[in-house]
Amino acid sequence: MPWWFWILLWTALVLVSAAVLGLLMWWVIRRFFKLLDEIGTLGQDMTERWEKSSSSVATGIREAPVPGILIPVHQAREEYLRERTKRHERHIAQRIARRDHRGQPQNVRDLYRGDKKGKSHAR
Repeated sequence: MPWWFWILLWTALVLVSAAVLGLLMWWVIRRFFKLLDEIGTLGQDMTERWEKSSSSVATGIREAPVPGILIPVHQAREEYLRERTKRHERHIAQRIARRDHRGQPQNVRDLYRGDKKGKSHAR
């Protein structure tokens, strides 16, 4: 093979390789800038959520809790029992609804508890 063919072949190989690397770099750069845009959008969204949550706290939606050491013992006990009963009733209502949704048999004592509250959960 003549010497000029080798020069032509290697020049073509180098140019094709450079073109492939250029296209690959162009693709990577485009993906990188798209990622930066998404990060910026996420940052703005998080900033808006943070400002919204901090403004809702600042406006006094939540009331300040009373320190537990200042509450009389009988009042704290009554509040604890009342909240425990609420949690227990909420758990029973969730269990009744879940079993009703799944078509499972209900616990008889749960149905009696539900009926006491004026709810009819019997099938």
